[in-house]
Amino acid sequence: MDLIKRLAGLLAVSVSCSAVSAPLLVEGFDNVAALAAKGWLLENHSAPPGSTGWFQGDPAVFAAAGGPADSYIAANFNNAAFGGAIDNWLITPQLQLVNGESLNFSLRLLGEGALDRVEVYLSSGGGYALLAGFESAADTGWLDRSVLVSGLAAPAIGRFAFRYVVDDTSLNGNYIGLDTVSVNAVAEPATIALFCLGVIALRRRKRPPRRWRAIISLPLTAMAVQAAHADEQGVMRFPHVTVVAQPAAAGVPGQGGMTAYKDPQSGRLSGPTAEQAAALAAAARTDVPIARRAPPQIARPGHGGISLKLEQRQFRYALTRKPAADAPPGESQ
Repeated sequence: MDLIKRLAGLLAVSVSCSAVSAPLLVEGFDNVAALAAKGWLLENHSAPPGSTGWFQGDPAVFAAAGGPADSYIAANFNNAAFGGAIDNWLITPQLQLVNGESLNFSLRLLGEGALDRVEVYLSSGGGYALLAGFESAADTGWLDRSVLVSGLAAPAIGRFAFRYVVDDTSLNGNYIGLDTVSVNAVAEPATIALFCLGVIALRRRKRPPRRWRAIISLPLTAMAVQAAHADEQGVMRFPHVTVVAQPAAAGVPGQGGMTAYKDPQSGRLSGPTAEQAAALAAAARTDVPIARRAPPQIARPGHGGISLKLEQRQFRYALTRKPAADAPPGESQ
């Protein structure tokens, strides 16, 4: 149980480290009139200009995605005069931008037969680069959207922008709503490392015994160890599995290890008999024609590490031993 508790603790620490981040911006549009004082820019470049720009959401058209019914920002076909082109911009305050940050928001396009389009841009010191576009001639309902920052050569100060664009209001353009905008920061690696080291230092209460130590990388599904336990040498044992020492082959120094035999009928693993061990050793020495060998499959999971998929008839692994403090040079325990 002590090993299971340690593995669970390390898993909790890794999850905490991956979640180190803080929002750079959160806006629910409870008061559109106060946006300018917060650093937002509302710029209507429609031609010819109409009678509206960005305005407080109208519950009579539809309610907000969350909170009070009017707590969203809206724009409509009157951003430009009849037959004109809408080009209405809503620009966030300046932010510290790095690759991996995410812009999250809720968007609703009413459409109702008239095409509405909203584009999302990023500016990092120059012009605005298009990140994504959303359009519909039918009511989309509120949809949660997310756009990631990428391609920056270095951290930069910049802004995100939402652009309501319609080419001809005599044919297209109806009503759009934007709600719950947030920009989530990515913590710098040094910050994550210091945080993780601090958590690990707080969790560490005593030194582990000076015996065999293994660095274990397990997927979450492998955490159900069931009745697993370790013997005095630290070798793990599981239900229906027995691992036995396999002596080195005669005349081949340095070879050996551990072998487990899988019964072809029951599918269970056990320690091999002498005949089974000899058959396994012979099969391992059997060469496979080069023409039949496929390149090894290498996987790099998102949580880190590298795995190599071998042929089904073999599984290779390595063990390390830590020299005892009082052992003569060249000996270990």
